[in-house]
Amino acid sequence: MKSLMSKLRMNSKGVLGMDSVRDVIIFLLTLAVAAIAVFLALSSLQDANLFTAGSTADNNTDYIINNITNGASNFFEQVPTIFTVLGAVAIILAVTLILFAVNRFSQSSQSI
Repeated sequence: MKSLMSKLRMNSKGVLGMDSVRDVIIFLLTLAVAAIAVFLALSSLQDANLFTAGSTADNNTDYIINNITNGASNFFEQVPTIFTVLGAVAIILAVTLILFAVNRFSQSSQSI
């Protein structure tokens, strides 16, 4: 049992899927920054009055801005579901690790 615990302490990278959670959070933050940057670029394009009011190009810019804001909003509304799935994976990994440790411990006690 001591050897298993020492291995876990020495190799803590990826324990219980925390690296995966960290990677997903970094990805979501990067995605959020990119969505904000695109939204700011498009809204500054719209505010530049490059297009005639009511023209097709002006309307298309409005449609693009609406699509981007709606898409980003809809995606980030689903983030709690993503974290729920990641939490379930972390729980499954923890249970697997506990079962592995108990199985190893029971095998070593039977051989004594």
